[in-house]
Amino acid sequence: MTRCVERSAGIAALLTPVGRGAVATIRVEAESSEVDQSIDKLFRAANGQTLLRQPVGRIVFGRWGRDSTFGEDVVVCRLATNNFEIHCHGGDAAVRCILEDLAQANFVTVPWQQQLSDFGGLLESECADRLSRATTWRTAEILQEQASGVLRRSLGNLLGLVANHSSAEVALAQLDSLLAWSRFGLHLSVPWHVVLTGRPNVGKSSLINAMLGYQRAIVFDQPGTTRDVVTAETAFHGWPVLLADTAGLRETSEELEAAGIAMARGQLESADARLVLVDVSQPPTGEDEQLIVNWHNAIVIGHKCDLGDCWGTKLPVTAIKASSVTGEGLDEIQQRLIKQLVPNVPAAGTAIPVSSRQVSLLCEARQALAEGNRDSAEDALKRLLDEPAADADRVRAAEGSD
Repeated sequence: MTRCVERSAGIAALLTPVGRGAVATIRVEAESSEVDQSIDKLFRAANGQTLLRQPVGRIVFGRWGRDSTFGEDVVVCRLATNNFEIHCHGGDAAVRCILEDLAQANFVTVPWQQQLSDFGGLLESECADRLSRATTWRTAEILQEQASGVLRRSLGNLLGLVANHSSAEVALAQLDSLLAWSRFGLHLSVPWHVVLTGRPNVGKSSLINAMLGYQRAIVFDQPGTTRDVVTAETAFHGWPVLLADTAGLRETSEELEAAGIAMARGQLESADARLVLVDVSQPPTGEDEQLIVNWHNAIVIGHKCDLGDCWGTKLPVTAIKASSVTGEGLDEIQQRLIKQLVPNVPAAGTAIPVSSRQVSLLCEARQALAEGNRDSAEDALKRLLDEPAADADRVRAAEGSD
């Protein structure tokens, strides 16, 4: 029985998202005695058998509720001796009634991540949690691989190398291989952050709308219109991207606009990639040129190219000429962005850390191993795998007594 419910009949967790849906799923863990005493008073199978008499894996239709007249039609499946899932109508009402019935029977409702952590381990819980946050099929496929055992097997192999005193160079190489994907892994559940910047009225709002395919940002020809950071999430080539349309950068004495500009600069500092827009239909200014110099690793966009070109050779050779009106350059912007954000794509079956905890413990293990401290490296990897840490002092004492 899970360790978090010693004084309760069992635990229940809602596995599907809160809100409207066709079907909702609640997973329940309970002692056999509680299934007899509590669950069988709530669930009446259409085949007339009690839940404990249903074979593991059988899908059983029946009614749920204390009142047989007004009960809820449900499907129940036993996953193991004391674990089963209740599938009911989606939406809040049916879920709430079932969880309230379970609460009256002394079952504790917990977040699904906690239940999964107790049932399968913290590593599996983290992978499943990140999978639930995936917004594209491409990222979900990679996260599903990690959740299905790819990451645990790789970490288990690494722990074996360290614990068995194999070559430190081999273990360090495997650690470096895992850490090389850390930034990528964290972005599988959190979109890459791309900030558009430029002087006021260079068309940042128009470009972000064109890239999204619909109007998300307000477009107006008055400089300084965007005072806050407007964000919208999309996907390019299957990779999730958060586009941020910020206040135009310029010197101003207007307090509200100055606050927006300060916020924009903060967004630029923390961004994964930056698009610097200049209006090529107007002659270049010192502010344009300074922006290009300040953000030398940004992708420069020669915007409004449909209105003419007043820049000529002053536009960097790597710049992309684009138009929000005609669509020119939009595909090239996407391709350049993805090449910068995702320069390499992992092969199928590659182990990838997907949470900050995992990355932190891998870094800890690497540093300890590089310093020749195998015990600390082993302990870090065991914590990563949610296993009991080695008692290094006890081991050393036993070795000394020999």
